[in-house]
Amino acid sequence: MFENLIAQPAGSLLADDIRSLRLPPSMLFYGQTASGKLTAALETARVLSCINSDASWTCPCSSCSRHRLLSHPDLALVGSRDCTLEIRAASEAFFRNRGQASRFLFIRSIRKLMLRFSQSVQDTDDSKFQKCTPLLSDLEERLEELGSDRSLPSDDAQFQKMLEGIVSSAEKLEQDFLYDSIPVSVVRTVSSWARLTPAGKRKVVIIENADRMQDAARNAFLKVLEEPPENVVFILTTARRGAILPTILSRVRTYAFIDRSLAHQHEVIRRVFHDEPDQDTTLTSWFNSFLPVSPEAIHRAACSFLETTLLAALDEGKKPLPGIRSVLDSERGAGERSESIGSVTAIVSSLNKCKPALVWHLFLSRIARFMRMSLRSGAPDARETAIYAAWTALLRETLDSVDIYNISPASALERLSHKMKEAL
Repeated sequence: MFENLIAQPAGSLLADDIRSLRLPPSMLFYGQTASGKLTAALETARVLSCINSDASWTCPCSSCSRHRLLSHPDLALVGSRDCTLEIRAASEAFFRNRGQASRFLFIRSIRKLMLRFSQSVQDTDDSKFQKCTPLLSDLEERLEELGSDRSLPSDDAQFQKMLEGIVSSAEKLEQDFLYDSIPVSVVRTVSSWARLTPAGKRKVVIIENADRMQDAARNAFLKVLEEPPENVVFILTTARRGAILPTILSRVRTYAFIDRSLAHQHEVIRRVFHDEPDQDTTLTSWFNSFLPVSPEAIHRAACSFLETTLLAALDEGKKPLPGIRSVLDSERGAGERSESIGSVTAIVSSLNKCKPALVWHLFLSRIARFMRMSLRSGAPDARETAIYAAWTALLRETLDSVDIYNISPASALERLSHKMKEAL
């Protein structure tokens, strides 16, 4: 068991707890992005449902077969995620290597997205769910054409077109219909589903990025944890353990997922995605290479936002911040600056409307990085230090306003710019 979790000690801990019957009914997997938390959660669900005793990855039992294809009726997956990065990476791997392993990888990447729209976690009477039903049906039909018993197009152009059609539908499903934060309706639906009798041994509910819950959803989920249904296991994942409510933390056992060495990250890329990474490429940066917005474009947008905000503050008679001005000048020439300054609307447009959500996160992280560089570049006085502290708090509020409260990135940035000017 957990053979598909590469270089992550949490896998051994989970296997030991399962063998010794010490596995708790509620768990939290926490660690950095791309550390294998979802892989471990899905593998835990498979192992707990296995009909045989060894629960090896290649177990031929019907339960394991359905779990490997992410089609088991006792599995529920909720939570926001940039699924299309993995889908794009798996698509390229499938195009390069058309073996069964690559086929399985691609199908599984699509299923990870589709699971979030299953009837076990969505209100089928909701108008938004009904609008996405044709996309889900289309993807289901396309995946059937990729079944292990189906032959693939021999023509490269035809095969690429086939893959691009599936990826395009998946991206539309994620961008138009997947929530940024878990709504209370999803928590209530999955809570009702969890109380139904399992088809097999037990049900498993995986809540990815559990820190991104609306307040009402947090309270509703807490009630479920306080009185958990029988034969149900809850697995939460997060990259921000401190953002989980203490009352929820007190009811789960935590499993830490470490930052894997660069060599082990390269092993994941080679073994799973059949690609050869550059020497200094991390797993996160490799995934980010599949974003529709380049790192350079994100860098330019962050510079433009700060420059626009600082210039507007000067026009209002605010006192400048020499440190960050110097940092921005060093990041690109003054000649570039006047060409790149634009409105918030133009900045959001240059970021592909901040889709997928990771683009938004990287953009705000870049702004924070400029602030840190400014603090390290000289000897900031008390005023500058206080301003940067206020700006840091504003960045966190801005991140949460989109991730949790579903405010549009454009509106959130307009407010951020206004508040940053006020703090000067």
